[in-house]
Amino acid sequence: MTTVPIPRLAPDLKPKYEVKVDLDDRAFLFPSGKSLSQLSFLSDGKTIFVEAAYLFNQSRTAPRFLVLSYDDAKELGQKLIEAVYHARPQLVITSGVKITITVAANGYHLQVGDMNRPTELLLSTGCIWRVCQGLLRIVDLIAPVESN
Repeated sequence: MTTVPIPRLAPDLKPKYEVKVDLDDRAFLFPSGKSLSQLSFLSDGKTIFVEAAYLFNQSRTAPRFLVLSYDDAKELGQKLIEAVYHARPQLVITSGVKITITVAANGYHLQVGDMNRPTELLLSTGCIWRVCQGLLRIVDLIAPVESN
């Protein structure tokens, strides 16, 4: 897991899998201080990249802010659903990722990475289910086929 923005190169412009999630006007990304309009879950079949579409970006902040392995994304999806259903904080700690999910009065607060300098994603209650669905959909797209 890395929270350092990774610039996209020309070969990466066409991902193998892509799921886009529309957000509402109460979605923000810090420390860059950007308002988000959309999240894109992209995958090459092994790794999941989370990118943001900003409403404004004069400072030219890179869109990619999170990289997850398949197992980390699957664990994050489960913990995110549990946080929403039970309305209580969740912690996702694996070998590659450390994410805290906090339930707030107006939505959900996700802290990714080092807690001294985290990447923070704030999502409203109006869009959290779409984010859960998008994350689980990209995990399902790259998952091995289950047998009957």
